Amino acid sequence: MPHPGRNNIYEATIKRMVNEALDAQEQEFTANRGTDSDEQLLSYLCFCASLLEHTPWPREIVGGSLIKARFGSWQTAIVKAKLPKPTTPDKVTFFARYQEEEERQKAAYREKKAAKKQKAQQKLKVQKEMQKV
Repeated sequence: MPHPGRNNIYEATIKRMVNEALDAQEQEFTANRGTDSDEQLLSYLCFCASLLEHTPWPREIVGGSLIKARFGSWQTAIVKAKLPKPTTPDKVTFFARYQEEEERQKAAYREKKAAKKQKAQQKLKVQKEMQKV
């Protein structure tokens, strides 16, 4: 069995971090807007579509999972919102939301690694000083 390379581990870690962050956003949206009326959710969907300048997919917007669940399907939600079918590919990594979160998570990962490296260097320095004594 081939050993995963550092780049594969890095990519998998970033992907996991991004998905966890996006899931947390969905949960927060549901907690804050879960009691909104159908009309309010449809209005929000239309607002998102106007910002994106196209009909979004559920994973493309925060709250997409709640809207999809509330209306039984994404198709039903966009029909009720009087939006056209989405024409963009339904590939999560194409979505600006995913790409922006990926950049945030990469920065957070780099900061965490730098802090860990600095801590290890400080520990090593202390150990060397202790050996001199």
